[in-house]
Order: sequence, then C-alpha cells, then structure tokens
Amino acid sequence: MNTDIFETFAYAKINLGIAVKGKRPDGYHELQMVMQTIGLHDTVRLSLLEKDEIRCLCGSLSGPKNLAYQAAKLFKEGLNSRQGIRIEIEKRVPIQAGLGGGSADAAATLGGLNRLFNRPYSQEEILRLANQLGSDVAFCLNGGTQWAEGRGEILLHLPKAPEMPLVVVKPQQGINTGESYRMFDRLGESHPLSLEAWQGALQSGSAAKIASLLSNDLEAGSQAILPVIASLKEELRREGCQGVLMSGSGSAVFGIAPSAKRAQEIAHSLTKKGYSVWATKTISPKYT
Repeated sequence: MNTDIFETFAYAKINLGIAVKGKRPDGYHELQMVMQTIGLHDTVRLSLLEKDEIRCLCGSLSGPKNLAYQAAKLFKEGLNSRQGIRIEIEKRVPIQAGLGGGSADAAATLGGLNRLFNRPYSQEEILRLANQLGSDVAFCLNGGTQWAEGRGEILLHLPKAPEMPLVVVKPQQGINTGESYRMFDRLGESHPLSLEAWQGALQSGSAAKIASLLSNDLEAGSQAILPVIASLKEELRREGCQGVLMSGSGSAVFGIAPSAKRAQEIAHSLTKKGYSVWATKTISPKYT
C-alpha cells in the first residue's frame, strides 16, 4: 500500500433531465437521465486500521446504514480482506435532496480504497461494485456530464457541459425517493428525453439551450408531496435564473444563474428567508 490515509472530495450531482419510462419487472423504474456533477461536495477521509473492522463516522449518519460503510464492506468482501478501514465524512451535501450525496460518498470510498490498496480492482470491477450499491454510484465514480439509462447504471459520456453558475436551494423538509416514485406511478406523465437534442445543446456550449431542455418527470409528484418545491422554483425564476428544475426526486431545486456574482447574490437573498442555499457551478472533476 502506498500510504495509510487518503482524502478526496465526493461531489454532488444534479439531473438536467429525468424521464421515467415505466416500471420494470424487478420493481425499479426504467429511466433516461442527463446527469451533471456540481461543485458542492462532501470530504471523505479514508485510513487503515489494525483491527478487522469498518468504522464510518458521519455525525448522525454514522454506522453500517451509511452507503459509504456498505461500499467499504463490499470492497473488503471482494478481496476476502481482514484489513480494517476507517471512513470519516464531512457532510455538506444535504440528504433527501436529490443531489446524490450518499452515492457520491460511496463512490469516493470505492475509488479511494482502490488507491489505498494499490488498485486491486480494475475500473470495470469497481463499476460492478458501484452498481450493487445504488443507481447513482456508478455515475459518481467518474462524474462530469453523462446520459444514463436503465436504473441509472447504463452510462454514456455526453459532450462536456459549459461551466454554468448555479443556485441550489433545499427546503427544510426532504423527499423520500420511494415515495416520489410511488406518487409518479399515481400522477406522473412520461416525457422521453432526446439524446440527439441533448448532445446538440451541450455541444453548443449555450446555457440558454441547455435551460430550454430541462425536464423532470418526478417533479409533479414530488410537488404534490411538498408544494414548497413549486414556490422555490418560482422564487428562482423571479431572481433571474434562466433554467430552474427540481433535482432527482427532490426536495432540492436548482437554477442556472446569469453569472457567478448573481448566483452569490441570489443565495444570500434566499438564505435570509430561511432556506439552505449554495452558490456553486457545474464541473467536470478529474479523477486519477
């Protein structure tokens, strides 16, 4: 092993598009998604322990239920390893927000442990582990701008999105993902995404063209559960964001701001109203 400690960022994601194509025999939903990494992130620190155990420290999210703990467990089992692992997560990405914070932590754990253990797994093998953990974990391994199908495990790289300033807002209440999908099954309508249209908009580098394609089939159902989502979208529009959408199953909403300066101003204004707000941007992280 190269070292006994590894620190990395676990970047959140937003969904620029989600189409729910229907329910599969396995109980999951068939999806089309455009996924994008953003600058908001957790910090994950991994270290090795002498005792054969996994410690996952993440405030109220500590312990075996944390997806990062499960990632470490899966990693160890695949190697039949008795090496102890300590995971410390400094959380910034809110939970039940549709921003993939737990998935990002799990992906960072898998990638970081592979570095710590001198890369016993190939990239394809790490991807297989990621797909056992959850729908967004595979995307979070590489991030950037990607098209996703299936449950989110079938991935295709898209043209890199331009750097766009964002305002991300989360109301106090979260949304349970399962509840959001159940509400879609009752109320939702499917609006398929066009791969060609998304490739063209991203290739153009135009934030306005990207904003015109934003869509999320889960939004109507989640707004029925939590009407404040619709209010937040309207607030962001009033503040001058040209594209506004709920991310994932919610409850976070994002808007594409006219500039980084304006994103900071909008974030300050909404923070004073009691919301959790982040001024951030789209990114294409470099993983080694």
